[in-house]
Amino acid sequence: MAKKSTNAAGWLQTTAVRISRIHFAYVAAYLLSVVIFDTWNLYTHQATSQLWTAGGVLLAVNVIIWFTARLKSNNYWFYVGVLLALILADIIFASYIVYWQRGLYSKAVMLYTIPIISAAAMRSRSILLATTTLSTAAYSTISVRYFFNNYGLGYRVELWGTIGFFSAMLFVLALLLLVVINPTKEKF
Repeated sequence: MAKKSTNAAGWLQTTAVRISRIHFAYVAAYLLSVVIFDTWNLYTHQATSQLWTAGGVLLAVNVIIWFTARLKSNNYWFYVGVLLALILADIIFASYIVYWQRGLYSKAVMLYTIPIISAAAMRSRSILLATTTLSTAAYSTISVRYFFNNYGLGYRVELWGTIGFFSAMLFVLALLLLVVINPTKEKF
């Protein structure tokens, strides 16, 4: 039985290292977009500073997680914790960017797909559905907070419709990923 646990821990360690490496490209793409928007004066200096800081914090968290994931351990739950920390950091980062981009009007809703796909790589239905639920809860909370802190910038029906649509799409993504990570044994 110890052999199986070691194999599971080894597989999950490889997954954690790979996901954290991909996150370096994710943060680089995000920071490059900040540079481009700043270069064209689409962001104020204060906005650029805030967005760059958010990217820097995510990069620092990712470096710590990448380094931790590279440590050898036979404990399966150690790597689960490492990946869950990265997923939580992704949800917080996406929420900050969505709020900064005016809640329901944000184009950054797509950032919530990153923690959902990362959760799917763990091949756990429970973790995938929990991550999707946390992502939709964070998105809806951030959108509602921005809307009511800046009341009058839109219509309530638009708020609830947008939250409902994007939340449903995040769950559709999760359900499609469930099909991929848990295929049936049926043949065509």
